[in-house]
Amino acid sequence: MDHISNVLDAHSPSPLSLLSHLPQIKRADAAITRAAATGIPEQGEQTGGYTEPYTWLAHVPLLPLYSAAQHDLLAKQQCRKDRLVADMDRADPDKMLTAGQRGLLSVVGHLSGGGSMVSVKRFERRLIGANVVSSGMLMKQHKLAVFTRWTIPGPRGEVEFFVDVFEHRFIESNYKFTSGNLVLVKVGLPPTSSSGKKKDVPKVTLKLLQTEAKELKSQKMWKKHWNTEACEAVSVVRQDGREEAMVIVARIQRACSTVEIMEITKRFDKEWIVPVV
Repeated sequence: MDHISNVLDAHSPSPLSLLSHLPQIKRADAAITRAAATGIPEQGEQTGGYTEPYTWLAHVPLLPLYSAAQHDLLAKQQCRKDRLVADMDRADPDKMLTAGQRGLLSVVGHLSGGGSMVSVKRFERRLIGANVVSSGMLMKQHKLAVFTRWTIPGPRGEVEFFVDVFEHRFIESNYKFTSGNLVLVKVGLPPTSSSGKKKDVPKVTLKLLQTEAKELKSQKMWKKHWNTEACEAVSVVRQDGREEAMVIVARIQRACSTVEIMEITKRFDKEWIVPVV
């Protein structure tokens, strides 16, 4: 009886093998398989434009939410994912070994007391697979890029200056916010007259929701991470403390990926010039 018991113990599933039957592991394996099979997703459609009564300003450019650089970055990310998938396949015993070879390695692993070698290879595959899933998520169209131009309304539709706000918000498929956003701000202030030999540097303080962006210089970027609702209120704080609410001149938006968001953010920071009126 002891001999039979020892034989049964030697051929009983290893802990690593048992893990493969857990529901969570099965779901993870399914997610890895799906991520490995996906390519570059279709880019989200841009919507929006100039609002009434500011359509007469439609010739003034808005921040482009698309660029050729985004296609190159997505292609590079896909190549990186494909290399990870190739590495993962080399560690996948279900693809690289026949059923007989898998059975032989499993028996050898049990007899040597080291557990199933096939299960170890599957564990290695899951480690690489986690990077495959992560790489795929960087290309998933799960964020909303929003560019909004604000101004102080004049009595006859004229504008004092522009405030350009770029946000990226985390979204679900139905475009509902889930976990906060990042706000980037630039202002296009007209130059002031010289005072003696020293030229005055124009500055402005803005209030975005309940957050103040103090003494912003023209074309200098201000940014803020916050876990709150979308930025739907901007005011100018005058020197006497009086607040003047701004209105939306134009808004464009599109769903995009983390890779694309990073490209737009960099371009807004380094290249974008807010038009000065």
